[in-house]
Amino acid sequence: MTAKVGRVDHPVVAVHDLQQTRTQYQKLGFIVPPSGKHQEWGTENLCIMFPDDYLEIRGIGDPRKFLAGVDTFLEKGEGLYSVAFNARSADESYQAGIASGLDIKPPKHLNRKLVLEDRTLDLHFRTVMLDHSLYPGLTHANLCEHLTADTLRQPGWLDHPNGVQAFGRLVGVVSDFDAAESAYIRLLGAGNVQRDGKHIWLNFGEGADVELISASEAELRGDAQPERGEAYLASATLLVRDVTVSRQVLTSNGIRFETLEDGNIRVNPADACGAHLYFKQA
Repeated sequence: MTAKVGRVDHPVVAVHDLQQTRTQYQKLGFIVPPSGKHQEWGTENLCIMFPDDYLEIRGIGDPRKFLAGVDTFLEKGEGLYSVAFNARSADESYQAGIASGLDIKPPKHLNRKLVLEDRTLDLHFRTVMLDHSLYPGLTHANLCEHLTADTLRQPGWLDHPNGVQAFGRLVGVVSDFDAAESAYIRLLGAGNVQRDGKHIWLNFGEGADVELISASEAELRGDAQPERGEAYLASATLLVRDVTVSRQVLTSNGIRFETLEDGNIRVNPADACGAHLYFKQA
């Protein structure tokens, strides 16, 4: 048995200032809705929506409340901090995880309020926290069941000028490949974990996959972040309708980037609030 982990639901970028970040991600060519507040936690966020997944940008609103490790992460700078996997039923995922002997926490309710010009969106989730040993290379991870999926995406929020449609891949760094392979087989099942030497791929049947690489490989790619330790979430690739249009948007907005030999765009992390982001032709 496994914990019934679904597709990559949303990676998370942690930042110091949400409003500055909103402006910067608009320059990156995203439609960025207003920020919302987690009622039970001390965090606030921006959610950049795509049809089947999204990018969350999270900051601190009330440091007296639970922060899910955002404060500790930000001590070493902004960047990719977490990934939430979809859970069709938080209760079923939790029960399956417990039956499999996994160290996971019972589901907890989370409410996010998002104030728009004409109304307030009242969004509800159930989250299942995973023990750190279960997700090497992802910095932080949890399961998320959406209770208000019908109101999560609003008209106009998916029409990004940069053409981004979805996440294609997340890349994490690990130092112990045997331990990482074992951990993910326990979490996801052997059929969803493939290993080839110093690479591990995690597949979910739909949506983005996850690639785990060594620190030396991350260095070659320009994504090494040694301040994060021996295991961390290193980069994310977003799929776009037309990479030529993406380049035009980034250029016109003064965003620094490079076009790689494979045609992919690598955004300068300094222009993405510390996040190592790639744009790839869908």
